[in-house]
Amino acid sequence: MTPDDTRHLHEFLKLTDAERLGEGDVIAGANTLAAMAISLANIQRPGSGLIDRGGRRISVGTSLMISGSLSSSLVSERVLTGLAACQSNLASRLDRMDSTTWPSAFREDPADEMDDRIFQQLCQSRTPPATITGREADSLSGRILQTSLPVEFRDLQERPVVFLTCGTPARLAGQLERSHLGRPFVHLGVAGPADLERFGTDCLALMEGRLALPGGDEVIGGTVVVTDRNGALDEAVQGGSLAAKWASNLLWLVDGKAGPELGDFNGSETAIPIEGIEGAYTAAMGTAWGRRINGWSDGPVTLEVDFAEAQARWIDFLKSNEKDFPGIAGALRNLYATLIFGFHQMFKAAGVPTGFTWHHGQVEALAVFLVHRMVNARAVMMRSAEIAKMRRVQAGILGRLVDGPQDLRDISRRFKNHNSGQCLVALHDLEMAGKVERGGDGWRLARPFDPEECNAWEATLDLQADHM
Repeated sequence: MTPDDTRHLHEFLKLTDAERLGEGDVIAGANTLAAMAISLANIQRPGSGLIDRGGRRISVGTSLMISGSLSSSLVSERVLTGLAACQSNLASRLDRMDSTTWPSAFREDPADEMDDRIFQQLCQSRTPPATITGREADSLSGRILQTSLPVEFRDLQERPVVFLTCGTPARLAGQLERSHLGRPFVHLGVAGPADLERFGTDCLALMEGRLALPGGDEVIGGTVVVTDRNGALDEAVQGGSLAAKWASNLLWLVDGKAGPELGDFNGSETAIPIEGIEGAYTAAMGTAWGRRINGWSDGPVTLEVDFAEAQARWIDFLKSNEKDFPGIAGALRNLYATLIFGFHQMFKAAGVPTGFTWHHGQVEALAVFLVHRMVNARAVMMRSAEIAKMRRVQAGILGRLVDGPQDLRDISRRFKNHNSGQCLVALHDLEMAGKVERGGDGWRLARPFDPEECNAWEATLDLQADHM
């Protein structure tokens, strides 16, 4: 990160009191802060986003994984619990209502009824109506199809799921059929790589907007948040499982010391009002839910921002990390816009005090910081996996040499997934450690070595890898 990035990041984390939010851990506080802004964007109506001066729109919404016990606990308590409570309250209230008690604003607008009649006429007629040309008729039909149908009470009652928490893929499929406006925000709590792998196919299709509901007549898209308290992500990456491949499409908000670190950070000065950042998030979340379900809300929520130059800079930054994290440019293309959108909603709802100022450069610095930590975390995981694999080879070599001296070719035959060059590297490492030596009859143990000692050697090496 540049000195300006670091300065802007420190300013923003002080303004939002991230250190207190993380209960003394500013990294966990930054992760929680980002999860708040992203979650606010994820529950908006489909199509919500930023619009620049030229009318170009970038939709907001980012799928994410919270990896680490502290950040997972904080995000679950301070971000996701409130979303789940609103969803539960919505379901309870809908159960007590029927269409006769719902506000009249949910009834169809006369203009929508006119669209229905025109569309029916255009679809059924063999020739265009006399008053318009064929090209005009095509354009009119297309406009109607590009306009969302009005939200009515029966739509909300039949499909009320905005936010859902799911434990099994089978249950997920059933809940998604009731997703509101075909755009759910899904929470998965995972205990290990197997849990991640089970959800992979459906969640990846959902994030890419191509998940077909039963019957195949409707395709939906949405966002996902995964809470990983037990290191499932680390295990998946080190094991090279399929779970790691779909998880690479998420933003990783990670605990740990992969870096970059914040350096000297004094978070005691803050301009947030007394209710704190949690109060800002709670207020914004209530507004977001209202806009999502209210019949009089006019389509998606948009924010006019001159973001074209910043977005181009953001894409260049992501592309520069593609070598170290393949696919990151596509996965996190909307992250910067999503954070801008979410923080605008939070600060607007909070009623910030006089003198409170922030700017988009600070949010960009936060986004850059999160991506650097994500890329670095993957590098550490991959390096740990390589080291653990090599150390298992070394332990296997020691066990093989118990039977007597052997040449490189004989040793290499034991390891089908490793070539002779890799085995030679392992042998040189063991030689440096004083475990083996090379003589005229090949490689041999430097001293008597039994199988139990081989196992102890491997366990010691794995323990060292865990503490890298």
